[in-house]
Amino acid sequence: MLSTFIKHELKNILREKMTVVMLIYPLILGGVGRLLVHQEIVEGQGIGITALLMTLFAGFIFGAMAGFSLLDDRDDQVLSSIQISPVPVQWYIWFKIIFAFILAIFAGLFMILFTDVLELSFGHVLLLTTLSALQTPIVAFFINAFSQNKVEGFVTMKGFGFTLLFPVAGFFFTDAVEWVFGIAPAHWAAKAVQYSLMEPLIDMGMAEMNLGFYQYIGIGFIYNLVLVAVAYNFFRKKNDL
Repeated sequence: MLSTFIKHELKNILREKMTVVMLIYPLILGGVGRLLVHQEIVEGQGIGITALLMTLFAGFIFGAMAGFSLLDDRDDQVLSSIQISPVPVQWYIWFKIIFAFILAIFAGLFMILFTDVLELSFGHVLLLTTLSALQTPIVAFFINAFSQNKVEGFVTMKGFGFTLLFPVAGFFFTDAVEWVFGIAPAHWAAKAVQYSLMEPLIDMGMAEMNLGFYQYIGIGFIYNLVLVAVAYNFFRKKNDL
């Protein structure tokens, strides 16, 4: 059954140009990021912003891809068909979300490691990419909670995309103002990235941040998991599941 689901999901993704572009987008961004960093085209604060974008984009992109894949299933009445089959529809939905979530982790790992923009251990990078990938279910469920078709889905995706501006803006604050941007799911992974970049200065007492790397990561996991539960409940109620 699992192999059938995987084949169906890959077929679903590859039949649409938009989702194919989303699938290869991290590869393009990783290449561009490496060029910018290794050719020293960006430096100073630009390095920090590049590290931020490499960390945050994969979760959002694969969330949008999963969201449009679910919209395709709704258009094709796939969810209605599964509801009368022995397979619970919730299993099918969560398979699609977890499939995209795992892809987002791999894409995030590729973007950070290939760009070589963060001097962190593999374990720390995995924590960052897993936290960022939690945007996947949030974006996918909200797109399907507030959209009836792909046009509405695209508008919802663009609207949700504005939340990515919050962690970029929050990057320029290390005092109490940073909490204003904490409403965005990606904010917490962004602050962990910022802490890792500033750690040498923090260790020398030349800079301060409100929390440490693991505290930003820990709060980020809790906050994003709460948002996943909220988004899933919205999705279920809007689609009578």
